[in-house]
Amino acid sequence: MTDTSTRTSADGGTAGTLARGLDIIEWIAATPDATVQRLSADLGLSRSAAYRIVGMLRERGYVVGEAELRLGPVLMRLGLQALDGLDIYAVGPEPLRELVRQTEETAFIAVFDDDQMCYVMQEEGPQVVKVVSKLGSRAPLHASGLGKAYLSALPDAEAGSVIDRIALTGYTPTTLTSAAALRAELDRIRDRGWALDDAEREPGVRCVAAPIRGADGRPVAAISTAGPRDRIIAAQPTIVAAVCRTAALISVALGAATPSHPNSLDTSSHDTSSHDTSSHDT
Repeated sequence: MTDTSTRTSADGGTAGTLARGLDIIEWIAATPDATVQRLSADLGLSRSAAYRIVGMLRERGYVVGEAELRLGPVLMRLGLQALDGLDIYAVGPEPLRELVRQTEETAFIAVFDDDQMCYVMQEEGPQVVKVVSKLGSRAPLHASGLGKAYLSALPDAEAGSVIDRIALTGYTPTTLTSAAALRAELDRIRDRGWALDDAEREPGVRCVAAPIRGADGRPVAAISTAGPRDRIIAAQPTIVAAVCRTAALISVALGAATPSHPNSLDTSSHDTSSHDTSSHDT
């Protein structure tokens, strides 16, 4: 928060009053048991200026309370309107295009729907041989990078409930077909911040994915880059970093507080080998 003691005097014009009003709103939001007296001391305002600005904010519904100050209903309404306007369909396309420019592979965004991932955005890569999917088509949660990335961002108990009710169908020799193997994989994804589909649904296709979070920290979608397995392996550290940066960028645009997973950009630990198939039931 800006230290208002470095600003002009309490009577320093409309712009100064607006800035102090915003400082006061932020201070009240961060301060339990907020009072005008504490506000005056913490923000370096005279008592008269503090009472005057708080009075203006109270009249407009931005602040409520007398002895103890709280944020008012107007701010709640404006906040909800702002969240309604943060739509993945509005903020996703340009980052998705930039991800393709960085990786030269097809990129996807999918949302959770009826215990599957539904493709809602796709930007095709420039390569002659590439991976594409129809918008509206579905991917299984347990056998796709998108699905595993989404599941990994759910609370553990909630993810476990989903795993218990879905069919863990085997599509290829590397598909995870036991609940124990899938839970262990989700733990690894949570630890590193990104998911891998190593030909688990389609032979020869490899995919790197990461969750996209909303303002409440919960996953709202997942983003991925996919292509021929050998090509993805050759460029995987770069692709992982690009996918994780793009997921973080979109998450922040949707109001998420945490920009990225702490380990997601550590390219030194990125696995470019296949999964250990000893843990897969085939």
